[in-house]
Amino acid sequence: MTSLSITVMTLNLHEGEQPSESPNSWEKRRDICVSVITSYSPTILCTQQGLRWQLDYLQQCLPGYEQFGISRKGSQDNTDEYCTIFYEKEKVELTEGGTFWLSESPSVPGSISWGAKAPCIATWAISCNVILFLALYCSIVFLVS
Repeated sequence: MTSLSITVMTLNLHEGEQPSESPNSWEKRRDICVSVITSYSPTILCTQQGLRWQLDYLQQCLPGYEQFGISRKGSQDNTDEYCTIFYEKEKVELTEGGTFWLSESPSVPGSISWGAKAPCIATWAISCNVILFLALYCSIVFLVS
C-alpha cells in the first residue's frame, strides 16, 4: 500500500499596509513568512487578508506553487484583501474551485449581511492528488468582526 502525506498550512497575512518602521510591516515579516512556509513545505497553503502585492511576493518566492482566489469584492482588485489557496503544482491539480460570500446573497460579489463591516468570503477548491488521484477538498474563510 502506498502512503500519502499531505500538509496543509494557514497563514494570515494581516497588516499589509503598516508603515515600514512598524514591527508589523510586511517588509519586516515577509522573509520570515517565506521561511516558515518553506520549512514546512505545505502541499496546500491557505492565506487570509492577503493584498495582491503580498500574494505576488509569495508567488515569486514559491515558484513550485500555483494560487487560486479572488478578492472580497469579487475581482482581481489590487487594493482589496483575498482568501487565497496556494497548492504545490507537482503534487496537486486544481479541478474545481470558487468563492462565495458569507451573506444573504452568497453568489453576489462584495455582498455584506448580518452587521459585517466588510464582505466576508470563503474560497474553496477541489483538488486531485496527481500521484494517487485522491480528491481533496479545501476551504479558507476569514471573518471580519
